[in-house]
Amino acid sequence: MRKVNIMMALLITGYILGVWSFLVVPKYYMVFGLKGFLISLVPAVVALFLAYNEAQSTKKTRYLIYELFFKVARTPAVIFTLLMFLLVILGVTAYASGWGLVYLFGGNTTYTVPFAILTILLAALLLMLAKGKTLEFISGISVLMIIFTIISAFLIRSKALSVVTSQQATYYMNQAVSSITSLHQPLSFEGVILLLASVIVAFGLGAGVYYVLGSFAPEDLDFKRVLLGVFILQIILSFAAAYTMAYSLGPAFQAFEKSVHNPNMNVEQSFKLYSQFRALQAYATNSTAPLPQSVRVFYFIPQVLKGNVPGASTITFLLILSFYFAGLTTIIVLLEMGTQMLSEVMQLGRTKGLAGVSIVGMIVAIVMELGSAKTMFFTVPFSVGAIIAIAEAYPVLKSDLTSKKSLLSLSLVFLAFVGVFSLYYAFKSSSDAVKLGAVLGLVLLVPLLMNGVLLKSRR
Repeated sequence: MRKVNIMMALLITGYILGVWSFLVVPKYYMVFGLKGFLISLVPAVVALFLAYNEAQSTKKTRYLIYELFFKVARTPAVIFTLLMFLLVILGVTAYASGWGLVYLFGGNTTYTVPFAILTILLAALLLMLAKGKTLEFISGISVLMIIFTIISAFLIRSKALSVVTSQQATYYMNQAVSSITSLHQPLSFEGVILLLASVIVAFGLGAGVYYVLGSFAPEDLDFKRVLLGVFILQIILSFAAAYTMAYSLGPAFQAFEKSVHNPNMNVEQSFKLYSQFRALQAYATNSTAPLPQSVRVFYFIPQVLKGNVPGASTITFLLILSFYFAGLTTIIVLLEMGTQMLSEVMQLGRTKGLAGVSIVGMIVAIVMELGSAKTMFFTVPFSVGAIIAIAEAYPVLKSDLTSKKSLLSLSLVFLAFVGVFSLYYAFKSSSDAVKLGAVLGLVLLVPLLMNGVLLKSRR
């Protein structure tokens, strides 16, 4: 039982420590410094409190998620919203993972979708073949991901300090590094809202995962300890990613500076290097930069290191592999949880349920390659994630399965505050794709209007 408890802890760790811990959360540690870190603790505590209560509701009653929603909370429509949100997150995570993996194979982004599809197929195959060993696999990958991330951060720091000799490059690098621990970085209201929404998404709320985990968790599994451990690891991983990005600024600017004085370097190559540096700098200084632009910046690091830092291939391998493992473990959990939810609701067998969830996830990843659909789908979780988290937590409040209803209600008010302003800034954006992403996110809430119909049909 001790072994099972440890692996369950690593399963939850593998789910929460996903791609957003690399791509989005570190940005605000750099832009807002320690103020950003302290602010991020608020949504993190709220997310962990809600996750604990959701997991405990099915762990105590031993109901499956749909049974709990229908028989106890009388909110069966919620599961359809959670399932659709899970499928969107699955496709987006697979796309982001595939996007990162291409940099291990030459950096040709035309292979992003094929790698995303292969990642979902790999995760599905592991769930089908490994069966009882899947938990051990996720546990091992989670440990490797954490180790690789920390080692990558130290290696990049060491190499950057030894390689960067340009005074201007050193200035930019030191400025980014010092900002992470500074208490004097200015705040902006819109940036803070984006930070709050990002942390909520990073902790995996809105997909119904914690209900499903609670339904088969061992009786003596202490969710409080597990979530506290994940909370600490999330902080470590986000800081490691932030320092990785900060120390990459020095080599990025120095590479551009050298290209200007290199007669063999054409203008196009020099401009590309400058664009990469500016993108990294914007990531570290602009709290309201468009999300897809911020997400893309992470993938510039391998290009910046290549040819500018000794041992770049090893660093890149560890960094990209840790990022890919973060996505893969999340995808495996999403596939398993989505399969259980779909099988329960639609009365499908496990194989058919897994196939259905996998196919929809692959379709989302494929569609993201079309036009501005990438921006639209990336926007969905960050525009409506907090609102869907309210729908997810509402059954716990309605069913009286928690003794801390006042704290739960206060948490939902906080989520409503973040959700309303997240939508406001999404619709205020000058990008039509961002607005469409917010609209698509609201469409996921439509099943909630059918709750009365579902109750009557079941009766």
